[in-house]
Amino acid sequence: TLNHVSINFYEQAHQTSARFPKLTSEFEACELTEEYLSSVDVPFVKESNIKMLLKYIREEKIQENGTHFVILSIEEVHLNEDLIHEDGYVDIEKAKTACISALDGYHCTNRLGRLSYAKPDKLPEKI
Repeated sequence: TLNHVSINFYEQAHQTSARFPKLTSEFEACELTEEYLSSVDVPFVKESNIKMLLKYIREEKIQENGTHFVILSIEEVHLNEDLIHEDGYVDIEKAKTACISALDGYHCTNRLGRLSYAKPDKLPEKI
């Protein structure tokens, strides 16, 4: 699962990256709540406002830096209807989304604006 991290629990979410012993529940250790929403037996984070069930497709090793590019498909999305605008836009500011830079820097989102679809012969318009 992929769970949106909000400003309300970013410290707890950060702590889930610790290397806990194999049989330790990250939910219990980090004081987060398990929530079951899909047909599979994997928990989501109840405190999260946007939740996705992802399916592993494949992984590609990047030889230049020793990292891996993981390819997933989105199977399910769970979010409150009030986060979705009429045109399908998901309002991550309303969801109180936290963003991360590097491994330990957390930030609030601040929408600069929404722009129309880019076309070579037309400047974008604010929407």
